[in-house]
Amino acid sequence: MNLSALVAAATSALEPPALQTSPQGDALLRRFLADPRAGSQPWTTALLRQCAGEDADLLFPDGMAQVAESCFDLMDRDMLAATNSFRSRKISRRVRAAVLFRLDHATPHRAAIRQALAVLMVPTHARALARTLGRSVNAIWQAAGDTSTGFTYVTKRMTLSGVYVSTLLFWLTRGGNPASVEEFLDRRLSEIGRITRLRNRLTGRIA
Repeated sequence: MNLSALVAAATSALEPPALQTSPQGDALLRRFLADPRAGSQPWTTALLRQCAGEDADLLFPDGMAQVAESCFDLMDRDMLAATNSFRSRKISRRVRAAVLFRLDHATPHRAAIRQALAVLMVPTHARALARTLGRSVNAIWQAAGDTSTGFTYVTKRMTLSGVYVSTLLFWLTRGGNPASVEEFLDRRLSEIGRITRLRNRLTGRIA
């Protein structure tokens, strides 16, 4: 999976439209993700029907790209539902907590999430991939309580795109140990912090 391509996708869709959801669709997605076959086999409509019911595909008329996009959206909404637990005076710590929550919460389905991302990485699904990653980055900032606007709103999302995507890929490929995921995320956040402090000093001098 190409990191730079994923970051570009995330930053190309800073304001993707919300997905239409339903309790029936959410229940079907959870049943599909929980089935071991969803993590061990490439995603197809036939597999969806085998794992989640003969009529499962009727809720996703646009095929497996819609299923994959909806799975990431479900992760976003699960994270947003836990917003009150991300308590810290520093927004960077709330961002950290939000990212770790979404990954920890999805750990039982990590193999299936890997298959979902593989679906979205197909070139013909580039728009769905951009919407998915952009929606997730927005959700993380929302969960962290960010209220920025204008240029700051844009730069924050562009910056977090790199952090989130690299951490997501690490979690998918080498994230069996939660401590290693935390360490990886902390390194990326510290790098961003150093860059931000340097930028603030430079812009202050220029002003």
